Amino acid sequence: MPDTYKPGVLEGRYLVIALIWAVLCCISAYWNITTEKEKTLQLAQKEALTILDKDQALRFWATDHEGFYVPVTEETPPNTYLSHIPERDIVTPSGKQLTLMNPAYMLRQVMNHYSNLYSANCNITSLKALNPINTPDEWEVKALHTFNNGNNEYAEVQQIEGQQFLRFMRVMYTQPGCLKCHAHQGYNLGDVRGGLSVSVSLAPYREMEKRSIQKLQISHTFFLFSGFGVIFFIYHRSRKRIFEQVDAAKNLREESEKIKLFAYSVAHDLKNPVIAIHGLTKLLKRQYKDTLNDKGLNYCDKITQSAAEIENFVEQINVYISAKEHPLVIEELDFLQLCQTVRNEYTSQLQTRNIHWSNPSQVSIIRADRIALLRIIRNFIDNALKYGGESLSRIEITYQETDDFHTICVLNDGNAIPPDDCQKLFAHFKRSPTDTTVEGAGLGLAIISELVQLHNGETWGWSDGRIGASFYFTISKKL
Repeated sequence: MPDTYKPGVLEGRYLVIALIWAVLCCISAYWNITTEKEKTLQLAQKEALTILDKDQALRFWATDHEGFYVPVTEETPPNTYLSHIPERDIVTPSGKQLTLMNPAYMLRQVMNHYSNLYSANCNITSLKALNPINTPDEWEVKALHTFNNGNNEYAEVQQIEGQQFLRFMRVMYTQPGCLKCHAHQGYNLGDVRGGLSVSVSLAPYREMEKRSIQKLQISHTFFLFSGFGVIFFIYHRSRKRIFEQVDAAKNLREESEKIKLFAYSVAHDLKNPVIAIHGLTKLLKRQYKDTLNDKGLNYCDKITQSAAEIENFVEQINVYISAKEHPLVIEELDFLQLCQTVRNEYTSQLQTRNIHWSNPSQVSIIRADRIALLRIIRNFIDNALKYGGESLSRIEITYQETDDFHTICVLNDGNAIPPDDCQKLFAHFKRSPTDTTVEGAGLGLAIISELVQLHNGETWGWSDGRIGASFYFTISKKL
């Protein structure tokens, strides 16, 4: 939960999202428009191929028949470029005059009729044309030269009289029927004879393309601004939520400060009277020892013990609050040395109760707060000695590490803890159910949990319910 609102951070984040959305819409529009333009050329090329397929079929038919005879008319006079062929012109028994049409002559007439009916100009041409009418233009010369290099087709978009046309040419190879008219030009079977070309107007296709692109522009503009609307809506909701979280964090912080002040006040107000009760009771017992009977002396002992417990409870509250407020001083620590320091503090109890202490054999350098880590180990050991009971004979500290964490375990073989209660002990004012005779505030493990969380770690416990318990905590390596 954020404590403060940083102006510009949220706005910058959503501005980047809006820019990414705009770029994605532009990329999508560009890709779709490019695809539409490619589709235009593909459709025009399909039309060109259809026309050429039709012309090729007619040419093959005429070539297979080595030409054919038609009546001489004004539109179909005898071909002067076929004068070298015997029987170019014949007369039927009825006196009708016929002339020979070779494939080129036939195709030229068919193409002229097709061009008059449709917006496509067709031509049959060659680098060695018999008829000057079939002489290639500049573009056709370029296409024919590519056929000599092994290509079978050539296509290009050109401007003709201010309009765009797709020009497409397909190679013609010399067939056996071609040699009747062109053998004297030096052609052999399989040679490149020339090419069939067609020019398809792109105007109708561009018109369809224009309508499609307009639809794409409208749809992408709609998606662009719809996306902006959604992004703005989410930004507005996020901004409102952040302000709510900031207010909640502020209120929580204020309440926390009030609770902390109250806790300090209670601790202070309790500590002075408790110290007074503790001191006066001891003084009473010392000065009136001969006057008080056994029952009175027993009452004095109980008052002193209760006062000591209240004083300890107040001290635990102060420690818990300071654990949350104390700023960490992160430094490289020798964990084995810290373990030995804590062990020295409890040497007397360990020797009296004949408890064996075991440290890990080897530990990597740990970066942590020295005071916090000492308090964690000390509280675990103190709990083990308090609640381990008479069966406690061993306390062992183990160490493991991963790429991200140090994992430390403090285990003992004393009184067992029910497995379901292991994790509950880290809550505030929770105590071990195994020994109700031991007095305590129930804050020791809660303090450990707070200190471990400050080190970006976790705490947990484990017990088989029969012997002892193991308590684990982790410390992040990224402090």
